[in-house]
Amino acid sequence: MKPLCYHAGQLAAQAEAGTTRVAQKLADWVGPVPDFARGADLIVLALPVAAGELRFVFVSGSAPLLGIAGTPEASDLRFALPPAVAGADVPMPAVCGGLAINLGLARRARVNGTLRRGVAGPELLVTEAFTLCRKYMAPSVALEPAPRVGPGLREPLALDDPWLADLLARAETSFLGSISPAGMPDVAHRGGEPGFLRYDPPARRLAWTEFVGDGVFKSAGNVRATGSMSLVVPDLGTGDGAMLSGRAEYATDAGERAQREDALVQHREAFPPQGTMTCTIARAERLRGLMHPRERIARAPRVTCRSTVPEQKPR
Repeated sequence: MKPLCYHAGQLAAQAEAGTTRVAQKLADWVGPVPDFARGADLIVLALPVAAGELRFVFVSGSAPLLGIAGTPEASDLRFALPPAVAGADVPMPAVCGGLAINLGLARRARVNGTLRRGVAGPELLVTEAFTLCRKYMAPSVALEPAPRVGPGLREPLALDDPWLADLLARAETSFLGSISPAGMPDVAHRGGEPGFLRYDPPARRLAWTEFVGDGVFKSAGNVRATGSMSLVVPDLGTGDGAMLSGRAEYATDAGERAQREDALVQHREAFPPQGTMTCTIARAERLRGLMHPRERIARAPRVTCRSTVPEQKPR
């Protein structure tokens, strides 16, 4: 797998936060991506459908939801996906941003590449992959084991719809889609306590605090460079979801005077702010049948920046 190559948007955010050295260290990081992907109970795929717009496909159920189609070496990593992905109204071949995540175990891996038709069905040829830390995920588990590909239906949604406002107000889990200057989609988890998503329908404005992360600024850097954003917010109780698309700006709130040397640092705050993402929403959709309903694991602890560094590390 080639090292990460940072574009101008990422480099600017890294410089402001004092994480340039950290990002350089992480450029070669891959980690146990095949193991994390096979253990995921939710796969989120984002594909470009128009200039600056993304279409999401979710695969949910009990792990494993995908298989290794090629050799497991990082130089030739291919994941076999359920056949229903081919019927999800997405073009193939197409560049694809992917996130394999297990919210119950706080495990996630980026798997970006090309979605294409393989001999045995759809497969993702991975060209960029790495595992991530365990922070900010609200633990939950899928309530149905069989693989499910969604959404089943996409409906236009008014920005002042009461269901949308209620969903955003109580959400703890969301997925941010962005696009690099080279046109590569990317999917990242965004989580926090209920209310972390701040929505103002009359102003068409959505904002949230970007908490301290690993210092690479992949999503924030993409937004800096292209301004494109799509946020999917699942309704765990029903399996539906909402997608909001538009333009975004990222601003660094907490810069570092000295260069940070480590990707993971224990803080006194559970959710220390790093910056602010502010979005102007152009349209919204209700995604019916997006995924299997999930149950929030109330007793499972959430890993945050207040957790020890070993607890934050991928495992």
